[in-house]
Amino acid sequence: MSVPNFRIFLLPKALLWLVIALNFGLMFLLDKLAGSPWSWHASDFEKESMNLLVDGLAIFQFVLLAFTIDQIMRFGVVRHNKHTEKTHVPAIIIQLISVLIYSVFALVAYVLLYDHNFTHLLASIGALSVGLAYIFRDLIGEVVSSITIQADRLVSIDDWIEVSHDGATEYFQVKEIDYRMVVLKNSKGLVKRIHNQKFLALNYINLSKQEAGVWSRRKFEYQLTARNNPERILAIMELALTHVIANNPEFKPWHSCRLAGLQEGAITYLIKYECLPSLVTWRAQSIILLCFVRFFKAAGVNLNRLEAQHPLENFTDTENRLLDSYDLGILKLLSNDEISTLAKAIKTKYCYAGQPIIQKGAEEDWMYIISEGTLEVKIPDKSGELKVVATLWPGDFVGEMSMLTGAVRSADVFAKTNAILLEVSKENIAPLLDSNPDLVKQFSDVLAQRQAQNETFATQDGKDNTIITASKSITAKILQFFLKKK
Repeated sequence: MSVPNFRIFLLPKALLWLVIALNFGLMFLLDKLAGSPWSWHASDFEKESMNLLVDGLAIFQFVLLAFTIDQIMRFGVVRHNKHTEKTHVPAIIIQLISVLIYSVFALVAYVLLYDHNFTHLLASIGALSVGLAYIFRDLIGEVVSSITIQADRLVSIDDWIEVSHDGATEYFQVKEIDYRMVVLKNSKGLVKRIHNQKFLALNYINLSKQEAGVWSRRKFEYQLTARNNPERILAIMELALTHVIANNPEFKPWHSCRLAGLQEGAITYLIKYECLPSLVTWRAQSIILLCFVRFFKAAGVNLNRLEAQHPLENFTDTENRLLDSYDLGILKLLSNDEISTLAKAIKTKYCYAGQPIIQKGAEEDWMYIISEGTLEVKIPDKSGELKVVATLWPGDFVGEMSMLTGAVRSADVFAKTNAILLEVSKENIAPLLDSNPDLVKQFSDVLAQRQAQNETFATQDGKDNTIITASKSITAKILQFFLKKK
């Protein structure tokens, strides 16, 4: 375990050299006073006659020697931990070595200055140790467990662990390890303390000590009716996970989707993904499921789990796709009746990966709604080479400005993967604008806001004014394009 320097009591280097020099000065003083630099030669506590100054200096010499050796040991540990990444010395080991140093010096001082017989002392210490070991057996067990945890580097401070218990999985960050307990904090900030022996018995995975680049790997199951084509569903799920990874830095590009079971007319799909350990499980699943729902709706997929009549099954596949996904773009301004009318007129376009969809500068009067697959928007750089500036996903719209105003295409668009698009043309939307002129203003406001999002404004007021101006300009273009009015 990495031991922060502030958790190790260590004298500054200058003071450490001063303490070492003090040892030599004390030896010199004892030699002058008692004829020997070593206290055990100069003092004997068994004698009746005692020299308080010499005897006091003798005891002080053992204390000073123990302190000096302890500080040298700590100085060496700090240097070792600073320059070694894999074999850090745990804090509890340092504490135990310190206790051992002072105990050994106390034992040697007692023998050399008073008893002069190691045998008697060792026998007494042995008997006392047995009694103390029995009385403090639980504490000793916790200390031994703490040494095991830290010496074997099972966990370290700030490590994330995945704990499994009774079929449930929880994620914790290790905040502290002492001689009795491990302190854990979950992703919600709640602190949990667990005794070292119980911690060793936990069923856990240390996520922070996996191979480089491996994060928290998780899974969950999702059910849909068996009436859907499972191969198509898997493809949409894979695309949705790709979208999640591309737009959420908390997720790693490791994922998989497969069938997990079939029961009572429902297919169970198993989704596996990888994310930061600090990302709460329910939050991670919510991000993924929201993307699933969006992509399923864009593709007109039946989201019922059980065998039941789909509410839109009397419509064509193209109509279903529009009715499920229209509220993701500017068509959300239309009423249900208007969408139903539009759904009967639109076309479906099937594209292969790499196929050009829109050419910059082209005069076209239709837009696309992406139902399945992904598109790439490209513009030429200074050398004329096309560069990807945006990726469009299921539910996204492209080409609204051209459809509503007749403006030429502003960029090249290609199919990144095999894709299914819904084509909405000027002829499809014209009857709706004739019957509901207020739509012109609503469409203009939406397009003006989108245009403003792509620009930088000095102040918010300036931004608002620009949106209003742009909306009026777009309204005039729509009226000119559709109704031949100014």
